[in-house]
Amino acid sequence: MACNIPEPAHSPHPRRRAAPCPSRISNTRTDRQLCRFTQLVAEVLAGQRNPAQMKALLSRRAYTLLVRRSGVYACARSPRVRRTYLHTEDPEVTEVNAVVDCDSRYRALALRVAFARDTWVCTHLETDVGRG
Repeated sequence: MACNIPEPAHSPHPRRRAAPCPSRISNTRTDRQLCRFTQLVAEVLAGQRNPAQMKALLSRRAYTLLVRRSGVYACARSPRVRRTYLHTEDPEVTEVNAVVDCDSRYRALALRVAFARDTWVCTHLETDVGRG
């Protein structure tokens, strides 16, 4: 999986965050975790992962959207997240935009991930394909 997350232009060094203490819940989500989560959602959209595996990581509304769109990215092979763009205006909310490689076609995927109920959950997702 190739997740290319551009570093800020003003920083010559990659961002480094201290690992959170395991005894407390952290409201920081690493770029790598968001990239991996995006890949898992793409696999559900391609029909290669059961949406129930993702249920605990999504709000009720986002889970319903994911189930409804499961399989719309039909690929002969596993989809690959090629580019991921993160936008954070609030430290507890991140919007993820991704380009997903599905065989000979590229797809768009957008997620909103928020810190709620002492954990991170995906509260909304959008794709370039809807289920009619």
